[in-house]
Amino acid sequence: MKTIMRGVLLFGMLGGMLLSCGGNGNKKEKKVEKTQVEKKVYKIGISQIIDHPALNSAKQGFKDALIKSGIESEFDDRTANGEIPTQTLIMQQFSADKKDLVYTITTPTSQAAKNQIKDIPIVIAAVTDPKGAGLEGVENITGTSGAAPINENLELMKQVFPKVKKIGIIYNSSEQNSVSELNNLKKLAPEKGFQILEKAITNGTELVAAANIISKQVDIYYAIQDNTISSYFPTLLDILNNAGIPVFATSDVYSDRGGLISQGTTDYDLGYRAGEIAVEILKNGKKPANIPIETIKNLKIEINRKNMEMLKIKIPEEILKKAVFTEDKNKK
Repeated sequence: MKTIMRGVLLFGMLGGMLLSCGGNGNKKEKKVEKTQVEKKVYKIGISQIIDHPALNSAKQGFKDALIKSGIESEFDDRTANGEIPTQTLIMQQFSADKKDLVYTITTPTSQAAKNQIKDIPIVIAAVTDPKGAGLEGVENITGTSGAAPINENLELMKQVFPKVKKIGIIYNSSEQNSVSELNNLKKLAPEKGFQILEKAITNGTELVAAANIISKQVDIYYAIQDNTISSYFPTLLDILNNAGIPVFATSDVYSDRGGLISQGTTDYDLGYRAGEIAVEILKNGKKPANIPIETIKNLKIEINRKNMEMLKIKIPEEILKKAVFTEDKNKK
């Protein structure tokens, strides 16, 4: 009888242990399942009007900021190839896909997003004049502006080229950002003793013709934040170099590709800050309406040594001390 009772007790204890182990296993499984449910992968739409280095740099900065934050993202990356109807269609698809956030690079891309997307957060970058583009005060839009430091650039131009009077500008008249930058330049230039000679274009073919004319009329060329100019810059630079006309630019995308000197905020910095803003929205639940669009002015001077030597231009020592050479930057 005692033997039987011991057997029953032992069986009961083993059963209890097994049930206990089974219970712990279920708890662990539930914890794993819960963790898997909580780990969200955000769907992010990214678009830009055309494919070129400046915009790609702004895109990379954005992605790097999200990666650094630890956010897991699924990027739907699309380029409109310079076509507004295509850009509109991309935004309609982002809206239909119910993205968690849309990142727009350039003014036309951001305007297309504004027109097609009403209930998804939009973070913009590389927009020269958000207010003029109708992007300020829109509830689902925030981001960064890379407004050109026109006054600072004119001051630097005067220091580097004290005898320069005529500044050449070519711009795409259909790009609101370019028109805005040109208008601001025309207001400030006379105060510094400069004259602006401008040529409006709408495509690459017109740009070549305009460059051949303007290169014979000006002392220096000013490369503004214009998507068409940036796309065709190597061709433009060849014409200007042959005429001995130096290029002063608002972005390092021009000095990186052979222009003499640039002063401005890098597109990477604009994109990185836009990415940090996106993290605030996705991770911390902030509303775009509560995040003002930021104008980034972390100005950097960059000089292309090869172009400087080719054109036999001497840059004052005080400027050289503050600048970085493109060739040295690219070695890092």
